[in-house]
Amino acid sequence: MSEKLEQDMYRAIATTLENMAFLQVCQEVEEARRYPSEEMAVSRLLIHDPIQGELFLLMPKPLLSKIVSSVYIMPEEELSEQMLLDMLCELINTVAGLFLNAHLPEDQTYSLGLPEKVLEGYEDSPFEMKQWDFQVENVMFSLALAGDGFFIAEQS
Repeated sequence: MSEKLEQDMYRAIATTLENMAFLQVCQEVEEARRYPSEEMAVSRLLIHDPIQGELFLLMPKPLLSKIVSSVYIMPEEELSEQMLLDMLCELINTVAGLFLNAHLPEDQTYSLGLPEKVLEGYEDSPFEMKQWDFQVENVMFSLALAGDGFFIAEQS
């Protein structure tokens, strides 16, 4: 795995959560709380060009609620499911843009699909996949990137 890919992904998620919700992202996850799959919200964003792939954001619903509450300045109990879904999609869209802007050559354009909620089976991507675990306030969440083109240069 290239160090640049690792750094670009970390910077994208750290910048997104720090700027949107004033939350600090850490890469140290050994002590972080892990949630079961039924308590996770998962979104997917297709990357169409110049490399085909998928980006996934896997976030515990309590952490997502905390982020939405912070962004909208509302108590968590007043948040709707639609607000949570909208934020999940906004987060992955922002992360994808920051990641691709950093990872691709400066003049390279890219094309993305629309973010969508994934109910199950994100691991079933036909592409090679790498998952990164992070934590915010001792709660673990993950980003996964699937797409053979992202990993080709690293294998040579």
